[in-house]
Order: sequence, then structure tokens, then C-alpha cells
Amino acid sequence: MKAFVLALVLCIATICQASTLTEEQKLGLKKIKEECIQASGVDAAVVEAIKGGGAITRDAKLDHFSSCFLQKLGVQREDGTINKEAILEKAKATQVDPAKLNEVLKKCEGLGGKDAHEIGANVFECFIKEKDFKVLD
Repeated sequence: MKAFVLALVLCIATICQASTLTEEQKLGLKKIKEECIQASGVDAAVVEAIKGGGAITRDAKLDHFSSCFLQKLGVQREDGTINKEAILEKAKATQVDPAKLNEVLKKCEGLGGKDAHEIGANVFECFIKEKDFKVLD
């Protein structure tokens, strides 16, 4: 799970090129995605549309999904805060330029919200919008 945590950002997320993921890691991400879709009740088509570059239309279910996904990846704590150190450590196993990742983290890591779901969704949305490197393409 360590190597693909940043596929965050299916991003959603984590943040890495598909070529850096093994089949086992891709299956692990798929499992997490499916678990979080079920737990949140979000429409799977919405998640797939976002993954494909579609618009992000926020609601409570998508916020729950975002937080669930980030927490299961180990990059969001239960209180909603983002574990920057975990992201940076896990990114070492990817081809993401550390400078670009740090740029995105600076813009996204301090985002708040009323609860862990909203914080996760704010960070998730920020990563999607701010990254300029491939994510699971």
C-alpha cells in the first residue's frame, strides 16, 4: 500500500503515474475505492467521472468518499488533518517530481473544514485541481 498511497488523488490522490504501480497496488486501490463507495453511498459513476477529468460536484456523499479514501491510504488522520510526512515518504516510490508535489502540498495541506469529511474533500479537490502531473492515466 505504501507505494501507491498517493494515487490519492484517484486523484483521487494519490499522486503518481500508473506506470509506477504494480498490478497488486492497482488492485489495492480498486478495493479501497470500492469500500469507500459503499461506505459513503456515492454513485460510482461520479467517482469514475472525476477520475476521468470530469467536474467535481460536491455533496455529503462525495465528501465522505474523499475522506474515506484518504484515510484508508494513510494520508489523512481521523481528525481530518493531512499527514504530509506520510505523503512525502510514500511518494519516494513513485516518479512524481518532489518539487511539484511540494508545490501542490503547500496549496492543499492546510485546508480546513467543519469535519474530517469536509477537510478530506477540500484537500482531495485541491489536489485534483492543482496537480500538473499524471495521476493514474
